[in-house]
Amino acid sequence: MHYLFKLIAHFLTSNSRHGTHSPFVYKLADEVIYKKTQHGTGSKKQALLVDIANYLSVSYAECSTDIGLDKAWLIQDNTSLEKIAVLQHQFKYLVLKDIYKSKYATHLWKDVCKDPRFIVCVDLFYYGFIFYRKEQPKELFRLRFPYWR
Repeated sequence: MHYLFKLIAHFLTSNSRHGTHSPFVYKLADEVIYKKTQHGTGSKKQALLVDIANYLSVSYAECSTDIGLDKAWLIQDNTSLEKIAVLQHQFKYLVLKDIYKSKYATHLWKDVCKDPRFIVCVDLFYYGFIFYRKEQPKELFRLRFPYWR
């Protein structure tokens, strides 16, 4: 029940693409997140991950040694802030899965958003995206998950 309240609160307090002050995040939201999915396979959450990866010309790394700026890493376990700080320089972007499912995940996501080492954080409730963009000031973007995709 608590998870449902978090979901409703996130939906009511988050923005659509209008309300983002970053050309990078606005374009990502406009051209991918809020655009109809390009394929009909899998869940809406999975389809969104695939569409973002395709848009940014990356594939998801399959193991921790499969690194590179043409890769993205999906963090699904309870990892540390320090490990995330190291990983962000090895991949084009990072995805934290289920950032509101557990207390640990929520605290970790909040710590990431506060930490100055992480420049662009995009909160889509089900996923937290971390982009290292040194040309951009640190900012957190809370966007509505596109349930209508």
